Formats: sequence, structure tokens, C-alpha cells
Amino acid sequence: MSKRILDFHHQANRLFGRFLDINDYGESANGVYDVIITHRQIEEDGEIEELIKYCKKTTKVIVDITTESGQIELFIDRFNKIINKYPYKFILISDAPIKTTINCQVIDDYSLAFASHLNDSMGGRVYYHPTGAKLLHGIDSFNGSLRIQRLWLNYFFIKKFQHTQLPLSVEFNHYINLGKGPKFYQEEFETNLKELPKSVRDTLLYKQYVNPPGKIIDIEQFNDLKHHTSTVNIVSENTIGNDMNAQDDSFHITFTEKTIKPFVRGQIPLIHSYVGLQSKLRELGFDLYDDFVNYSYENESDSVKRLEMIVDEGKRLLYLDTEKYIGENQIRIYNNKKLCENFVNKGKNIIYDIIENIILEK
Repeated sequence: MSKRILDFHHQANRLFGRFLDINDYGESANGVYDVIITHRQIEEDGEIEELIKYCKKTTKVIVDITTESGQIELFIDRFNKIINKYPYKFILISDAPIKTTINCQVIDDYSLAFASHLNDSMGGRVYYHPTGAKLLHGIDSFNGSLRIQRLWLNYFFIKKFQHTQLPLSVEFNHYINLGKGPKFYQEEFETNLKELPKSVRDTLLYKQYVNPPGKIIDIEQFNDLKHHTSTVNIVSENTIGNDMNAQDDSFHITFTEKTIKPFVRGQIPLIHSYVGLQSKLRELGFDLYDDFVNYSYENESDSVKRLEMIVDEGKRLLYLDTEKYIGENQIRIYNNKKLCENFVNKGKNIIYDIIENIILEK
């Protein structure tokens, strides 16, 4: 007898879409299901009450929080209350190791971040169809939605680069300063501005961007790595520490596709994220080119100061020959790319196991 599977929050494609056809969604759900795949939205008011309408005693509820960085502690605190209240079999899937006690089965591995983000078969995921174009000396910094750390990043770009002719391609600047573009929301922009010192607000409001991009990247192509054309990539992660964002996690180190992109593209990464991310990446096997990059910023606990140090390091690298360095270290570039593929394959094996032994289990 076939299993009845419900994709309650339209999120199952992220992990299972390549391998499993799921045709029932929350708005068209009917009857009860053997397996319900849901998202971290399950913690929100009214969500679990709506979901349990489609449960029977033996229903398995798979909660997928992969590709959802940050605030894991806050989520787990709320999720534990759900687990303790309802008698169903809950399974949590995470792309970062869970360090907090949780009262259900947990499947957690960093490889799931690579398997879910490097997914050509799903819209909005990272993909790279090589064009043969050589990386050119300079800095890319293509970051997504409005967040306070990206306003700070924009401020430091203006402050550090406005009097130089150094090559800087900063897609984010275009819509922060002009007030338009992908993922720009005026109300959110103004709310975030209120959190900044007056001098920073004034700079962001009245200064135009420096070295505007040659062309504007459509949001639908934001994850196409052919647009990453520079040797250095300054990454602004979604979560960077609870000294800047009060609800950011304090000890679960997570990362998104933004961290993965420079390794796949073969760029030199400078990543603003949690303290400890660089150490975690080295532990996973990634080469961060420590002989060329000054990582004195990585243990700086002040997130704003850490970000300024990253921009300073990016500027320092622009006075060096980054094209020559990359050209002379192709085996190291290759090893990072290969490691990404290894993690994709490891993540796929975990997904196969979930499908075979949990979702489709006889």
C-alpha cells in the first residue's frame, strides 16, 4: 500500500524534490497522512493545531529546518513544547549539528547544507554552468535580503572605497542607496536604519554607492555563479552573532549558500558570520588560504568591528595580485570544489536513508 505524504509548508522540495514526488500540500490536504513534512513554521501560532488535523496515531512528522540559518535555540525551545504536548513521532532534520537537548529523533549534518543549496533541479538554489570566464582581480559582494549587518557592510564599503579606484562590485549597494531592487522593502529599511548611529544613517541615506555594478542582476539569477566574476568574495551571512541581532543563536554555528558560493566558484572567501565559522570550515576540510589572507578578524567578538576588519582585509588584498595567487594555487581551488561535491554526495546519502527508512518504511 502506498504511503500518503503531505508537504505541509511547500518545503519538501529542498531535500526530497529530486527523489520523491509529493503532490499533496497544506491548502489541498484531505484525510490523514502517514508522513507529514513541515518547516520551522510549525512553531508559529496556530500551525501545529492546523497540522494535527491530518495526523493519525502513527503519523510521522518530519520537521526540516535545513537552509534556515540562525535562531536554532529559540526554535528548539518552542519545538520541545510541541513535542511534549503531542503524541506523534517527530523527526528533526538540520544542516547544522544540534547541541541543545531535544526530545525527538534528530538527523543533523553540515552536508545537508550542501545537498540542499547546490541543487540545480530547484529554483532559487545555487548553480554554476561554467562559461570559461577567468576570475578578475577585485571584490564581489552579492548579498540577499535587508539585514542590519548589511547596512553596516554598505557603510564600510562607502567609507573605505569612496576615494579609491579599486575594483569593487557590490550588488547590494545598488538597491540600498537607490531604494529599489530585489528584496528591498522601504519599511524594513527604515526600521533597520533606526538601529544605527546617526552618522552611519546619514551616510547610508545621502551617499551614493561607489563603483556601481556594470549591470544589475535579476533576482531570479542571483544564485547563478557566472555573475561572480571577481577573485575575492566578501560574504555577509544571515546570522552573525547576538551582539548585533538579539535573537541570533549563541552557539550553533550555521551557514547558508552565501558561504558555499566562493568555494564552488573558486574565489577567496572573506565571511562575516558567527565567531568560529572559519575554524569550523577548516575542521570540515576547507582551505581558507591562510598563507595569503589575514584572519585576525575571525576571533573579534564585536560583530561591527569584525565586519570593518573584513572590509579592511578585502581592501588590502586588492593591493596584491589575487589573480596570480589563484593561478598558482589551482590544486587548492580544486580541492575546495571537490570537497563541496563530496558533501553534496554525503548529504544525498543521508536523504536516501531518510526516504527509505523513515518516509517509505514498510
